[in-house]
Amino acid sequence: MTKPMTIADLRRHFGQPSHIINFAIERHGPQPSGRVGISRVWQESDLPLIKEALAKTAKRSSNAERRAASEPVAQ
Repeated sequence: MTKPMTIADLRRHFGQPSHIINFAIERHGPQPSGRVGISRVWQESDLPLIKEALAKTAKRSSNAERRAASEPVAQ
């Protein structure tokens, strides 16, 4: 049996801030496999899906930055 992973564990694993991991999971990621107390937990088998969710979030963020940079500045 694998150890359940909380947001803090995912933060250490992926090296991303908690709020970015939370957003990626809420927006694109897998549902938690369960709860331990009030903490949501995921299994190691969810890591590829979470990584994909983070990549989608990063791509969306970089697209927004490119759009903002190409828009004229109103004065």
